[in-house]
Amino acid sequence: MMQILPWQKTLWESLSQRKNSDRLPHALLFSGVTGVGKKIFARDFASYILCYAPQNHHACGNCRACHLQQAHSHPDFTRIEPEEGGQFIKIDQIREAMNVIHSTAVVSEYRVILIVPASAMNTQSANALLKTLEEPPPHTLFMLICDQSLRLPATITSRCQKIVFPIPDREMALTWLQSQVSHQDKETLSLALNIAEGAPLQARDFLMNDTMTLRQDLYEGLVKMRARQMDPLLFSTQWEEKNIKILLHFLLIWLQDLLRFQLTQSQAHLTNSDYYTAIHTLAGKLARENLLQYYDTIQKSYAHISSAMNMNRSLLLKEIFIRWVQLC
Repeated sequence: MMQILPWQKTLWESLSQRKNSDRLPHALLFSGVTGVGKKIFARDFASYILCYAPQNHHACGNCRACHLQQAHSHPDFTRIEPEEGGQFIKIDQIREAMNVIHSTAVVSEYRVILIVPASAMNTQSANALLKTLEEPPPHTLFMLICDQSLRLPATITSRCQKIVFPIPDREMALTWLQSQVSHQDKETLSLALNIAEGAPLQARDFLMNDTMTLRQDLYEGLVKMRARQMDPLLFSTQWEEKNIKILLHFLLIWLQDLLRFQLTQSQAHLTNSDYYTAIHTLAGKLARENLLQYYDTIQKSYAHISSAMNMNRSLLLKEIFIRWVQLC
C-alpha cells in the first residue's frame, strides 16, 4: 500500500515526471536525517517503477508486478542490506546483485536495486558497486539510502544524483504525528518531535516503542550521578542490552541543551524543556570548554555506532558515564 508522506509530494512529483519523460538517472542517493521517510519513499518509488500500469504517477497495486512486490518476491527488485547479525554489506552481496542485473529483466522493464544503508558498504563492496555505476546496464535504477552521505566514498556519490530529504514543516509534521498516535496529547507530540529533531517518523517510533521512558531513565540517571546518588559503573550495566544509538542521541541533545542554556539563559531554546530545572542547575556548574570536549567525544562515538564499526558496548558505556561524572 503506497503512502506518500505529505512532505514528500513535491519530490515524488518531480521524480515521477522525470521517469515519464525518460530522464531518470541510473543512480539516486537519498540522504537526510533518520526518520523523514527515505525508506518508505524508495520502496514506493520502486513499486511505481516496476508497475505495469501506473495510475496518476503511482503504482496501480493490482497488476502482477505489484502483487509480486507486495509479496516481497519481485525478481527484478533487489534489496541489499547487512545480513542478519552483521554490520556490513559484504562484497559477495554486491557481486551477486550485479550478476543478476546484467541478465535480462524477468517481469518488468526495469531492474531496481535498493541499498540500505549505503554507509554499511565497506571499501571492497563499494568498489564492486562502483564498477557497475560507471557503466550501468540500461533500464536499471540504483537507490542508495544514507543518513549522512559524507560517510560514502566520493567515487560513489559522484556517480549518483543526490536527493536530500528535508525536515518537514513543523505544523505539517505535528498534524501527521497526531494521525499516527492520536492517544497522545499535543504537548507530548511536540516534545517527541523536538527530541527527534523534527523527524516525524522518528518521533512516532519514540512514542510507540516506549523510547520516552528510556530517555527519562537516562536523564534521571545523569542527574543522580551528578549528585553522587548513582554509581556510573552500575548505571552502565543497565544499558548494555538497550539501544546505544538512542542513548547517544538523547545524550547529545542533553549536552546541546546545557550549552544552549549557558549561552542564552533561556528555556525557549531547549529541546528537553521538561527538564528545565535540571539543565538550569547543571549548566551553571559545568565549564563550557569541558562540555564541548565531552560533546565532541559523544559525537564521535555516535558516528562510530552509526557507521557500523565494531565497538565494545560495555567498555563504551562505562567510559561515557565515568567521563560524565568526572565532567561534573
